[in-house]
Amino acid sequence: MTFEPIEVSLDEGCIDAFIRRYHFNDNEKAEIIRIYRKIAPRVHAIFHHIIEEDEEGKKSALVVASLGRAIDEFQNNLLEKGNIQEAYIVDCLGLDFLSLAYEKIDERLHESTGLYAGGYQFAGSDDFPLESIPEAMKKLGQKKIRYNDAFVLVPKKSVVFRTQLFEKQQEKHSKCSSCSSEKCVYRTSEYAGATRVLKDNADVKIDLSKEKRENMGDGDKRAKGLIHLYTGDGKGKTTASIGLAIRAAGSGKKVVFTQFMKGRQTSELNSFDELENIKVIRSSKNLGWFKKDDPDSVLAFTTEHNRILDNIENLVEKGQCDVLIMDEATYPYNYGIIDKDRFEALILNKPAYMEIVLTGRNAPDFFIDNADYITEMKKIRHPYDGGIEARLGIEY
Repeated sequence: MTFEPIEVSLDEGCIDAFIRRYHFNDNEKAEIIRIYRKIAPRVHAIFHHIIEEDEEGKKSALVVASLGRAIDEFQNNLLEKGNIQEAYIVDCLGLDFLSLAYEKIDERLHESTGLYAGGYQFAGSDDFPLESIPEAMKKLGQKKIRYNDAFVLVPKKSVVFRTQLFEKQQEKHSKCSSCSSEKCVYRTSEYAGATRVLKDNADVKIDLSKEKRENMGDGDKRAKGLIHLYTGDGKGKTTASIGLAIRAAGSGKKVVFTQFMKGRQTSELNSFDELENIKVIRSSKNLGWFKKDDPDSVLAFTTEHNRILDNIENLVEKGQCDVLIMDEATYPYNYGIIDKDRFEALILNKPAYMEIVLTGRNAPDFFIDNADYITEMKKIRHPYDGGIEARLGIEY
């Protein structure tokens, strides 16, 4: 078993299209080019595949591909320094490198089999659930690309997918319409269900998955909302959610920023006061530190958190919330000082368009199971350990 190298590179002249695709601003172009020039030499794309055949004799390729570990290390270094925007640019560039890799893989598959690749079924899609990754990786028989307990591939810029093989060349879809991963945050067009086969100048369309597309939302024309989770023992969870709140408000979205466990005044609230699109809901008084063995403390926090939940539900019901941020939500959930049934119903029954952000340490399984984005903030070093107290305008 050997991996085949793939040559992938982006044309700097295509950066304008890249900016539009990932919704960057034009004034970020120079920064994007600078980062691209840094990571391009670090990208070492490889892939491995096996050919499968079903009972009807239809062939498909099971493929695993990766951009290598160096791009992960570069991105992690940026995150450790707090350069979240630069790390995000690296993430988007990595997606474009992978898209180029798919095209090269299609060419290699045709060279080796004489067949043409059709639509992709990525791990995590309905047709290729994450739970089937262990079986797929066992079939591929390689150890260079691994997966963790959450079925996340390592290196991170790695993919495993199936693609059906056809005797006739397939129409070139946009990359999104050829991919069955409906929940991908970067989706720009709907999944076509399968490909169009070019045959005698006529299109033969197979399985449009119309029912699946119609059932994705509740009929609302706004983009499908996803769920974010910022967890871990490192600094930056609340900070990241504040940044997302400001970005969303700047786009005209109605943001509801809620905080559990916190009652004292913090500096971000002063900034939020200047933004009419952000509504803040938090404790009306400082309850101090939570004492789980003190019945009075348990009652006070539970009452306050359920009051916050009442306000959230009211705004959501009225359609006055496009983005809901629940800062430090892990704590009331883990301590049982919130109505868990109502909290879970809020997540599970959210309007299709609504974005939700959850933060806090020790994320419970319910949070992890329902999140589309999961970011772990890991503490490498913190000045608090050296005796430096929290500072106004930095930590609060």
